Amino acid sequence: MLRKSITLFVILLLVIGMLAGCGSQQSSNQNQQQQQAQPKEKELVFAIGAEVPNLDAQKATDTYAIMVGNAIFEGLVRVYDGKVYPGMAEKWEVSEDKTTYTFHLRDAKWSDGSPVTAYDFEYAIKRLLDPNTASEYAFQGYYIVNGEEYNTKKITDPNQVGVKALDEKTLQIKLKVPVKYFESLLSFISFYPVKKDFVEKMGEKYAADADKMLYNGPFILKDWKHEQELILEKNPNYWNKDAIKLDRVRILVVTEPNTAYQMYENGELDFVGIPPDFVEQLKNEGKALFYYDGAEFYFQFNVKRPGKPWLANENFIRAFGFAIDREDFIKATMKGVSDPATRYVLPLLSGVEKKFVEEYPYEFYPKKADPAKAKEYLDKALKELKISDPSKIKIEFLTDDSSRAKLMAETVQDMIKKNLGIEITIKQVPFKQRLELMNKSDYDIVFAGWGPDYDDPMTYIDLWVTGGGHNNTGWSNKQYDELVKFAKTTTDFKKRADAMFEAEKLLLEKGPIVPVYFRQRAWTKRDYVTGLVRNFIGPDPDFIYADVEGKYK
Repeated sequence: MLRKSITLFVILLLVIGMLAGCGSQQSSNQNQQQQQAQPKEKELVFAIGAEVPNLDAQKATDTYAIMVGNAIFEGLVRVYDGKVYPGMAEKWEVSEDKTTYTFHLRDAKWSDGSPVTAYDFEYAIKRLLDPNTASEYAFQGYYIVNGEEYNTKKITDPNQVGVKALDEKTLQIKLKVPVKYFESLLSFISFYPVKKDFVEKMGEKYAADADKMLYNGPFILKDWKHEQELILEKNPNYWNKDAIKLDRVRILVVTEPNTAYQMYENGELDFVGIPPDFVEQLKNEGKALFYYDGAEFYFQFNVKRPGKPWLANENFIRAFGFAIDREDFIKATMKGVSDPATRYVLPLLSGVEKKFVEEYPYEFYPKKADPAKAKEYLDKALKELKISDPSKIKIEFLTDDSSRAKLMAETVQDMIKKNLGIEITIKQVPFKQRLELMNKSDYDIVFAGWGPDYDDPMTYIDLWVTGGGHNNTGWSNKQYDELVKFAKTTTDFKKRADAMFEAEKLLLEKGPIVPVYFRQRAWTKRDYVTGLVRNFIGPDPDFIYADVEGKYK
């Protein structure tokens, strides 16, 4: 009787187990079918070379902030692939004399659901110009009536600045003179709106973390793990959200280009810059893509450095410039991918009717080093400085802490030692710290770069005016200032271009910089990545309208 009961019990367990197994299998199949039916969220993943130092629109200055800012904010207009499109402003009118702009805002919301208003733009632009903000980009607002006067404390009443919200949906901006690229300029990060009560509530913590900002752009910053990654998610409140294909963008901080490339090879990234050592291989395989990103790189001298008068000596700076072999530098550090900078103004920028460099051809430095001329300038400098032995001149070269930056610095170190007999010591620091040291003018020489904010030579020329927000060299030249001022106030475009050319020549003859190269970038991407734009002006890359259809097939 007991054995029979046990047998029945075992059979019952087996049947229950089989039924349970069938049920589990059926449930598992249903789950798989449901998962397959649900479309995967589209995620774009790429890497940048350093931490984003600052995302406060009116205080940010670096290329990474400009790139991220373009995604999480939106100005009155948006520039995409070189063309100006309506942004927060759905339309605008310009007065007959081209000095008064009236913008009409569309119905749009901040990420907290509150409306984006003309008052947000008025506050942002006046915040940019407020001397207490100490924005390095305040000069971008000097075209506006009383913008410079307010920023330099010649007037103290912000209501005198030519920016006014006529009502919640209407913003008026008055310029001193016509500015042909003004609409394009308004897409720049410095002119993005900010909400006054939120900024004041956050105080010094504003923009320090993802939850310390409000967003009105295509994406919101969902998470910001400093020094590691930024995670952007599609903004459900964005007015044009249906045009945004990506659900998420992951931006990883990877300081070494070779590491980033290996991650791409491992399938962890969707596109990547190609390190110099791999350019030829991928070019032969038809996988390398090239573009000019608009950046120019140059040596920047601190002419006010205590105890080092040679840094302010014009002949010494010229000696340095002629001692550099630009072609060999590009070959050694970038495998030939970039162009020697024999002048200051970027060749891609527009002039009056053609490219500026076509209308004003000029070459100050040679592509190859000229040791004889470098020595000639050095001898003049030593005589002026009353130094008999060039080995007594000491220079510290400030640069980033990446392996590529180290190679560049060592290449320059060798050239200067060979052609001038001068020793250079290299100081490598993280990207963010380099910016801080530059801002404090705590350096001898730094290898710096600049990319255009708009399509006009002035985006390079006005960097070096006395007291300019980015002029941390200590250099000041009255004639240069007057040329820039004239170019910014004349209504004659030809005379304006003439003045900018004279300023460029003066800067190279007497200024604190030595141009080295115009950067060209090599990169590669997955075939499924579409709609990604690489720019020579503004944010790069621009992934706003990118798509990764087919990534998960």
